[in-house]
Amino acid sequence: MVPERPDLEYVVPILARELAGAAVVGVRADSPVVLRVLLPERVDALLPGEQIRRVARRAHAVIFELGGPRALDLVISPMLAGRFSITLPGETRIPTDLAFSLVLADGRELRYRDEVQMGKVYVLARGDLDKIPGLGRVGIDVLDPRVFTLEAFRSAARARRDLAKDFLMDKAALDSMGNAYADEVLFEAKIHPKAAVKGLSDEEIDHLHAAIVRVLGDATRTIAQRSPALDEKLRDFLKVRGRPGHPCPRCGDKLRRASVHGHDAIFCPTCQPEDRKSASLNLRRPRRDA
Repeated sequence: MVPERPDLEYVVPILARELAGAAVVGVRADSPVVLRVLLPERVDALLPGEQIRRVARRAHAVIFELGGPRALDLVISPMLAGRFSITLPGETRIPTDLAFSLVLADGRELRYRDEVQMGKVYVLARGDLDKIPGLGRVGIDVLDPRVFTLEAFRSAARARRDLAKDFLMDKAALDSMGNAYADEVLFEAKIHPKAAVKGLSDEEIDHLHAAIVRVLGDATRTIAQRSPALDEKLRDFLKVRGRPGHPCPRCGDKLRRASVHGHDAIFCPTCQPEDRKSASLNLRRPRRDA
């Protein structure tokens, strides 16, 4: 399960607190397929001797700002199954899903684990984030009430010609949601994942904005309160994600699964009825406008 915004709101401050000032003395790249070095040198020549100065989030990625002989960023995009752990000094057991790790001077390791190897680990010059897919342009911060205003969301929504789930997952528009929380938000707002954003009423758009604030805010607080292990992703409190075939927690109908442009969506057919005419009209518009 991919780390989403509420997960990263919990994980990134822990990484920042635990790793600030840590010196890198070695590198393990057990899964070279995840590694992208955007510089001519080898990773084992670039990273030893660097120091982790700062850890931050940008969209779906975690950025480790390094200070040392080179001005570098190490950027990890966890994707589908990525997760982080920090070992205790002297830990020698290597998990089978280990993809990449930094060996630290105090004997600990920062490990990036990825059982399906879909995530990516980038090493690049500081400030070159636009070279990483999805990080060049990041949308409105949905957890910052100063910028994620109703007016800003209405403006973003009115410019869309796609489906509701696609819109919510577009990190260039909204910072940010993945599959799980897009489903939860749409369920909260009672909007079908294939509803055309263009066809939503003003009231539905306002409900969608409120649902984003409520769902992501509640999830962020729940994860913080329960304090899971760094490599554990909590999903058991979600209402629809991962529950196809189960009764809808609101009306009791059976939750269903749909495909939305390569992503699955879990929804309630009663609480989130599909407007097929609106959806099909929306799908024609990009080809006509192009």
